[in-house]
Amino acid sequence: MVVTVALDIEPDHARPWSQAGKPTHPCVVDTTHSTGSLFGFTNIPMAVWIDEEGNLVRPAESASIERSPLRDMEVPPGLPERLDAMYRAVKAIPDDADAYRAAILDWVDNGAASRYALTPDEVVERSQPHGDDEARAAACFQLGEHLRRTVGHDAAIPWWREAHRLHPKNLTYKRQAWTLVTTAQGAAENDLMQGPNEVYESNLLDDVLDAGGFGAFLVRPQL
Repeated sequence: MVVTVALDIEPDHARPWSQAGKPTHPCVVDTTHSTGSLFGFTNIPMAVWIDEEGNLVRPAESASIERSPLRDMEVPPGLPERLDAMYRAVKAIPDDADAYRAAILDWVDNGAASRYALTPDEVVERSQPHGDDEARAAACFQLGEHLRRTVGHDAAIPWWREAHRLHPKNLTYKRQAWTLVTTAQGAAENDLMQGPNEVYESNLLDDVLDAGGFGAFLVRPQL
């Protein structure tokens, strides 16, 4: 069974994406990012594989299953500088979609006998580090989310800044915070550019470029 999870503390912002195409599988919105903490999701799309007995057989990793048409599209001339840079950064994202889709199908067909289903030791070995900084970042993010609901958005900001500092490669923490200050009031969907703002020192494009591209934030599947 496929279960898709949107990480967004505003369910209405996630629904246009989670309900696109009228999916027939379970689609949920994780308003506390708890699945991120449990499984190690730091970006989207990522996935874990869980077998019939509830065992994790692949840890959190990038999980694209089809090639984005943006990769093959020519960058239109004359775009604003930041939009041009964003297009080029997206086109440069490593593409493992075909291989990852084939791996999933092999697991569906062969179950535990699939060469892509890992042993518990292999799952641990391939999992991303989760030390004190990552644990503190998760606590800071969740405290900020609680304060936003119970006190107000401004109360969350210092804790989300600290989460960003402690776990700088976690784009889900950053994009959640950025979009709340860059999405126009009443907008039906999140602002995907999440550009420079007056609340956080960081923003999507500058962070990506400073890191050398989106690839720095990916956990590429070892297939």
